[in-house]
Amino acid sequence: MKDFLLGLAFIVAGAIVYVVAQGFPTMPSLQYGPSLFPSLIGGGFMIGGLVLTIGHVGALKGIAHGLTWRPAPEHIRNMLLSLLPALAIVFYILTSEWLGTTVCLASIMFVLMLIRRTSPILAFGVSIVAALVINQVFSHYLLIPLPEGLLSVWG
Repeated sequence: MKDFLLGLAFIVAGAIVYVVAQGFPTMPSLQYGPSLFPSLIGGGFMIGGLVLTIGHVGALKGIAHGLTWRPAPEHIRNMLLSLLPALAIVFYILTSEWLGTTVCLASIMFVLMLIRRTSPILAFGVSIVAALVINQVFSHYLLIPLPEGLLSVWG
């Protein structure tokens, strides 16, 4: 049942991403624009969610025939852990302008690593280095402007 519900959630999330991406501006000199990659990601979410949902329709048949589904505490924890990457993306979208890309990415990676029971010192070091490398690659080599946020005070 858990996978069925997650599949539905991915279908809905993919549809939202796809619809929002269609509103992005087009580039007259290119055959594709800023909406291409979000549309592909949204389509991938919808296809993946559909595969996950169809693969677990049998769980619904069992429930419909009188079997009850009562989630155990570990199932609820696993479901919340499954939703954590999506929540991390929402966190980034809502806070990146204020905190900045580097701080947001480091925070997200640190929390994800702690939840997976990584030692705090290792999680802190890896998340800082990874966030700095990602920021360096995107902003200096790919020339993609990223929000500086709190770090713009020192720059």
